[in-house]
Amino acid sequence: MKRIAAILTVFNRCDKTLASLRALFAAADLHPEIELEVFLTDDGSTDRTADRLREAFADRRLTILSGDGSLFWNGGMNVAWRAAIATGGFDGYLWLNNDTVVRPNLFPELLAAEEYSLKEFGKRGIYVGTCCDPATGRLTYGGFDFVSLWTLKDRFVQPDGEFHCCQAAHGNVTYVSSDVVERKGVLCDGYRHGGGDHDYTYLAYRNGFPIVVLRDFVAECENDHAEDGYGEFLEMPLKKRFKYLYSPLGFNLHNTLLFQRRCFPWRWPLVWLAGNLKAVIPGLYFRAYKRARK
Repeated sequence: MKRIAAILTVFNRCDKTLASLRALFAAADLHPEIELEVFLTDDGSTDRTADRLREAFADRRLTILSGDGSLFWNGGMNVAWRAAIATGGFDGYLWLNNDTVVRPNLFPELLAAEEYSLKEFGKRGIYVGTCCDPATGRLTYGGFDFVSLWTLKDRFVQPDGEFHCCQAAHGNVTYVSSDVVERKGVLCDGYRHGGGDHDYTYLAYRNGFPIVVLRDFVAECENDHAEDGYGEFLEMPLKKRFKYLYSPLGFNLHNTLLFQRRCFPWRWPLVWLAGNLKAVIPGLYFRAYKRARK
């Protein structure tokens, strides 16, 4: 692992992107053996993101690509990722969310994970960084296992100073080796906004690639999805609830169903039914959901 392409997609939030990239470049500068290049999709930002990034990182290897605002996370990541692949010569690709600020230990952890993966499994894989909340220190994003393949209740793998494998991961700060990309390509284009990271990592796990959780927290990122919009959803009229149900920035049932079809096809009919009941009888649905997840 020497040459790494960092992959990001952004829409506004330029100050967060600046902080994220500053931390990333600073972490890479501590390790001259790492050649870092950033590929970033600006998906129609209106806050001068592209201009400000070019000014701030004029001396860095930064390629900025453009979207029209319809790409969302999954589409924007694929635009950047395909551009990196077309450039060629990278040993791996680092997914990075623009609200994620990496710590100086990121690259030593990635190098050690590669060594561990080769030693234990004889192959390179996917190496998952765990994020914590900057205020509380609590785990927010990282690798996880499915406790039940029927409810898909999941459990985070906690960093404890040792490497552990997991079944799937968030894409906030996750490294995908070129060996995985040669076999699996990029994220599934069918996803709108989120979901592609879970799909990609889980199917890589199913295909025999090690999904290794790094030994320590390597980044900070606030969980801004904690409330899930339930309160607002309950107050919406029926037509608006159905619109929100399928919206990429709402409950995004389209993505949920795609994930079931690709990864857990036996769950698809139940999830379709439950998803629509969520809009028709939301109060009853959420009470039942909370009981099932306990």
